[in-house]
Amino acid sequence: METGIDSDLDSVFKLSGDGRFTVTPEVLDSYKKYGYIIIRGLLTAEESSLVEEGWNVDPYLQPRKYPQADDKGDLMELAVWDDASNDATGLVGRSENLAGAVEKLLGDEVYHYHSKFLCKPPQTGGSFIWHQDYGYWYHNSLHFPDDMCTAFIAVDDIRQDNGCLKIIPGSHKCGRIEHLKYDDQIQADLERVEYYKEKLGVQEVVLNKGDVLIFHSNILHRSDKNDSDRRRLVLAIAYNTKRNNPTKPHHHPQYKEMPKVTNDALLEWGKTKIWDSTKVFYDPRISKKHMDNIKERQVK
Repeated sequence: METGIDSDLDSVFKLSGDGRFTVTPEVLDSYKKYGYIIIRGLLTAEESSLVEEGWNVDPYLQPRKYPQADDKGDLMELAVWDDASNDATGLVGRSENLAGAVEKLLGDEVYHYHSKFLCKPPQTGGSFIWHQDYGYWYHNSLHFPDDMCTAFIAVDDIRQDNGCLKIIPGSHKCGRIEHLKYDDQIQADLERVEYYKEKLGVQEVVLNKGDVLIFHSNILHRSDKNDSDRRRLVLAIAYNTKRNNPTKPHHHPQYKEMPKVTNDALLEWGKTKIWDSTKVFYDPRISKKHMDNIKERQVK
């Protein structure tokens, strides 16, 4: 059974009256129980628009966008980078409200593992198949999935018809599930997915622009094609803890201190809008090589 996310109010939270977000015992309990929390209105309309400019006008990002097709040939567009920058996207990820909350949820100092924009264009935006993020990250010599999470920030309103995320609440407790390469994605063992769907249910994550979903690296999730006439744009920020520093170098960074910034840093940046030229972008050719390596390990 699929339900809207607000049917489970234990997992949905808001900022306080002064614009701060506090990880209370209730927030932490919800994250541990369900494997995710939602923060409504993490970004204001003005702040969300500044983040959107990262996709629309950042001169360093524009040439690094690349397409990715799903199994039906429908295309998404992505841009992926490593460094927590000093522009709109980086300041969101380093803010006290977000980075501070993630540190409380994971229980250790965190650093920026990588960020990505995921854009599903109207009518043609492709789907993502059932997977765990740790299904990918396991192959990067990362050993503790409880120490990793993703902040999924809605840059557009996200509804069922434009490809909202679907998650299986509590599936983070099932451990890492076997994944197999499927075109340019990897897919969790569907027999197990069907069992967990029946046992735990599926929730559709309906988000408004500026909301954020923070979810455990082992939670099962997917999204459908964008069949609407509206774009679906997301900024996804992956975090790892200092204590879970990868034991071998790979295509994403090892631990590097990530200084947090105040919650008003994004609006301050908006007065100058100086884009950061130091971001290290991910080459899709490396992505293909990484996927091929995963397939080889599966064969062995």
